[in-house]
Amino acid sequence: MNKYKVEFLQTETFVVDVLAKNEEEASIKATKKFSEIKQQEMEHHHQIGDTDWNTGNIYDVTDTDDSFNP
Repeated sequence: MNKYKVEFLQTETFVVDVLAKNEEEASIKATKKFSEIKQQEMEHHHQIGDTDWNTGNIYDVTDTDDSFNP
């Protein structure tokens, strides 16, 4: 049997409301605001939809010194 490490990629969607003159300004303001929200650990209040996850890269670590914990 071979040893494999499998990556999982998780996607979450958050929405932040901002007032702005255009999309560029909205992006800048929302990024700053979301950074503050994350620092306060309140991002779960802005999450919408389900969290999605998929497998990513799969690495064969059979003949390597990589730590392995089956």
